Amino acid sequence: MDRRTFIYNAALGTLHLGWSSQAAASGQQGASSPQAPSALGSLKIAVHAPEFIPSPLAMPGLFPGRVIDVSHPQPIRDRRIDQTAVRTMLTQGMAALTGDKKPADAWARFVSPADIVAIKVNPSSAPATVTSIALLREVIAALNGAGVPNRNMIVYDRNSNQLEVNGYHTQVPAGVRVVGLDQRWSVKGSSDVNRSGYDPEVYCEMDCFGERETRSYLASIVTREATKIINLPVLKEHNASGVTGCLKNLAYGSFNNVARTHVDPKTYTDPVIPVMCSVGPLRSKSVLHIMDGIRAVYHGGPFGWNPEFVWEAKTLLIGTDPVAIDRVELEIVEQKRREVGAPSLFDRNPANLGRSSDIERTAQKNPFYREPNHIRTASELGLGTWELAKIDRRKIVVS
Repeated sequence: MDRRTFIYNAALGTLHLGWSSQAAASGQQGASSPQAPSALGSLKIAVHAPEFIPSPLAMPGLFPGRVIDVSHPQPIRDRRIDQTAVRTMLTQGMAALTGDKKPADAWARFVSPADIVAIKVNPSSAPATVTSIALLREVIAALNGAGVPNRNMIVYDRNSNQLEVNGYHTQVPAGVRVVGLDQRWSVKGSSDVNRSGYDPEVYCEMDCFGERETRSYLASIVTREATKIINLPVLKEHNASGVTGCLKNLAYGSFNNVARTHVDPKTYTDPVIPVMCSVGPLRSKSVLHIMDGIRAVYHGGPFGWNPEFVWEAKTLLIGTDPVAIDRVELEIVEQKRREVGAPSLFDRNPANLGRSSDIERTAQKNPFYREPNHIRTASELGLGTWELAKIDRRKIVVS
């Protein structure tokens, strides 16, 4: 079927991305967010993508609405994340998610030895609040335990320089590839040995602010090579989207040309983030989300350069439903902002607008009206559960 068949027209509120319409979890507003109309009528987006019929593993996955919130009293020792603590958190968290006693059985629900597994990290905000090397190593070890060899794993993000600054290339086991999508890369054993980082045939086309280039292309790792994606976002506020969660880490880390969606004070992160996550290859292959909340950011995200806005949340959020995880993340960040007297992420007071440089100095200012309701919009598109009352948040403490 022609890749140009599938058109999403947000102005009309229709979605045709190559799968039969599922019952969308049309979320009602939660207690912490004001009533607001859906963003699906705010921007016209043409999605050009192949037909994908989602398996039971596709978002929202095997356990819709379930979020495992696993914490450890001391996951940081001598200012370093303790890999042993992370191992305990991940092992017991996966057991709580799946009900399997053996870690290999839990991971085997999502991957097989023949899979090519792409691991989406979040490397922005070095060094404090990025996907930790400790978590990445434990995920790789768990995949090994399920039979996936190192040669079948790709750690990726949009920005190669951020991957390099964080040392991912030198800190993963031999054989695991680390790929920045903004650089050309070679695929050993492929006839197409010098493939571009982005697929020219899979893209979202939209005109947000009259920009010259109106297309955002999806990573060729996602469209052509990976059979499964493990998503490792970081728990943090984002000055345009409200939070950088599972959804944003996937969408804006897998598509290019995305910064154009926000020009202060306006942002189209809602609906662009959820629409991008709905594109067939990304939705179908993203089977597991593990949010690194050991260190977290409540203001100044995604970079979190001011250490005053970073705190030790000491948690991992694990699940297959990215909407539910992001909804829990949103509540955690909102609670922290209330504790420090910062405005809500839903704030619309123009007096609280400021320059981009202001967010490094004070939690009272932000250059954008944030759009945390992109999470609710994702629920409207069937990607998961928005309503807090329907989310099965299981808190466990390990040591």
